[in-house]
Amino acid sequence: MNHDKKYFTGDKKVIGEPMPKITIPEGYTLIVEGESSFRVLGGELRAYGSILEADREYTVEPLRAVPLYALKDSEIDLYTGRVSFVKGDTVPPSREEVFRILEKDAKKIMIVGGLDSGKTSVATFLANKFAEKGEKVAVVDADIGQKSIGPPTTIGLGIIEKPVLTLSEAHFIDGFFVGNITPAGLLHRHVAGVKLLVEKAEDELKADRIIIDTTGWVTELEGRELKLFKALVAKPDVALIVSRPNECIQMEKILGQVTKTIRIDVPQLVKARDRVDRKEYRKYQYRKYLANAKTTKVSFVGRKILYTLTFTGNELGKNELTRLEYILGSRVHYAEMSDDHVSIFSEKSVPEEISSFLKAMYGHRRVRIMTGAEFMHTLVGISGDGKMLKGIGIISGVDLSSRSFEVLSNVDIGENDTIMFGLVKVNPLTFEEETIIEKNSIF
Repeated sequence: MNHDKKYFTGDKKVIGEPMPKITIPEGYTLIVEGESSFRVLGGELRAYGSILEADREYTVEPLRAVPLYALKDSEIDLYTGRVSFVKGDTVPPSREEVFRILEKDAKKIMIVGGLDSGKTSVATFLANKFAEKGEKVAVVDADIGQKSIGPPTTIGLGIIEKPVLTLSEAHFIDGFFVGNITPAGLLHRHVAGVKLLVEKAEDELKADRIIIDTTGWVTELEGRELKLFKALVAKPDVALIVSRPNECIQMEKILGQVTKTIRIDVPQLVKARDRVDRKEYRKYQYRKYLANAKTTKVSFVGRKILYTLTFTGNELGKNELTRLEYILGSRVHYAEMSDDHVSIFSEKSVPEEISSFLKAMYGHRRVRIMTGAEFMHTLVGISGDGKMLKGIGIISGVDLSSRSFEVLSNVDIGENDTIMFGLVKVNPLTFEEETIIEKNSIF
């Protein structure tokens, strides 16, 4: 192993120094917390239902934890990260029983549970067990706020054909841009994305099994509605309810009306993550999926934009722009009229009473006067080249004179590619989430 390997921790690059070799006695579990890297030197270690390969380097992402259970005395070489020992196996024995039930006739499996219930570890376990049997396993990662497959704010589709340590090792196939860290207010995008990706896994990829990992939003009406309609469009053969006793009772009853349900235990020692941890993990993911990004100028006129408020109306002519400039006292570069609103891009901000005047003048209930700054740092999804999710980007500049945005992305944005706007603003220098845009302010 190269002892000078470089790792990223937060914003700082540090050198990983080799720690003493760690022996894991038979019957014990070593919990490895990331950011970390290790190599199995000997023995027999199991993680999420699969035996780890000897002399292979494994990586644990920041703010993630992986349990390594020793079937016999084992040894690893660890680089960075934290570790702790637990006597016994942290994976409930019921997992094997559930797998035996599912392998008979469950092609599509939906996993449901609250925050920090271990849904993703269950998905990983099942994917590994099916892959060990030589099956092609598709995983639809619909947990848009804590991604394993694909960028944050998206639903990801990955393929697993051999056992993995974490779902992030899945081969990324495609995704769907939801554009927020929660499905709240965007249930339509979330349900549509799950349906399209499940269909792709089934019809195009010919997957033997499809596992759908969901968000932890189960205790509120909108969250339950989301799971119900997700089940209606995905048509899972089984919904696994990963829950502690007396939790998710209503969710189980709701899903039980449309599919078979199986309740399974929460794994021991599930690592709880607070809002700060979750935000830091997304920051790590933004940095990962925007590495080596470059800026592309993207016209907002004549471009395919999946955005139902602005850039989809009828452009106002030159005479009308001149009249608006006289009323606003500012240069107007672009304006359009839709069925229920007028959008105007002005060089300067104008008093609110002018908007009221224009509402009366045009007879529309809404007039939006913008300078373009409203779109700065907005996260966008990019689709094209046969993919629903080609990549993500950040609006890093607005040029009204050329009617264009500057989009920072690590994918090439072609003239025929489609742009979809999200609700999250991300700083393009630090990759910190700045704010969540109010849905009613842009949709």
